[in-house]
Amino acid sequence: MVMMATYKGERWVGEQIDSILGQEGVDVTLRICDDQSPDGTFSICKKYANRFPNVVVTRNETNLGVNDNFMQMLYEDDAENYDYYAFSDQDDLWMPNKLSAAVDMIEKMIVGEEPALYYCDLINVEGSSESRELYRFTECERHPATVLLRNYINGCVMVFNHALARIVQSYRPTHFPRMHDVWLHMAGRFCGTVIADTDHAYMKRRITGNNVVGKTTLNPESIGETIKLALLALKPYERVQSETARLFYDGYSDYLKPEGRRVLEEFLHYRDSLDARIRYSGSRSYWIPSPEALLRMRVGVLLGFY
Repeated sequence: MVMMATYKGERWVGEQIDSILGQEGVDVTLRICDDQSPDGTFSICKKYANRFPNVVVTRNETNLGVNDNFMQMLYEDDAENYDYYAFSDQDDLWMPNKLSAAVDMIEKMIVGEEPALYYCDLINVEGSSESRELYRFTECERHPATVLLRNYINGCVMVFNHALARIVQSYRPTHFPRMHDVWLHMAGRFCGTVIADTDHAYMKRRITGNNVVGKTTLNPESIGETIKLALLALKPYERVQSETARLFYDGYSDYLKPEGRRVLEEFLHYRDSLDARIRYSGSRSYWIPSPEALLRMRVGVLLGFY
């Protein structure tokens, strides 16, 4: 099942739907939920649903926001009936083998009912310029706590199996403090196996200026990164990383692998004392591919911002 959350996407949504329906080697059910788009997005999606029995389209009664819009589709009753799951943004373009390549890799590397999360690289498209992104984060696979501080796997490149979906569906918090892809990344990281296929990019992501999550920038001179850290200082009570980790730990405690439990507990206790903050600020359990951005992260940890 491919889950697509739409909102004001009339310009590109048709092309993305076409690329999903054109996937080779897999049977696809496309589940679309429109979040009260004021433009023609919902009408375009309904036309596809009227033509294709494997396209299911609904519209929220109120605007939920992208996070809850995605996650509600995963928790629907009939969402239990699929072998594999994927998220789709409304303005991307998938290569015909995006899903089949993921399924092949999972079935090659996973034995039995092991929960698994696969992700590939992507190609950012800005006008006539194209660039790869996630290959820079391959080293993060050796630093499992990174996701607790900063996510680097976009939902649009994820494919996960039924076993992982069942774990996620077993618990539903009243709200998700961080993005849907963070929650799935944590599930794969701490309850299953993550398969990083950053040698291949099977999709193009249009950088339009309207993306909810644009490309991941680690510019050491980024004003935006500095502003984010300043905002954390101004709102020390809004520790969404710690809140997310606590909800996840409590909700999925029975499914945590020993290493996942250790990583989560270490993070959840890093603010217990100044000594704990000092030790965790120098931890090698998290890493990002920019010395300057990593330093900002370590300063944030030292100050207890997360």
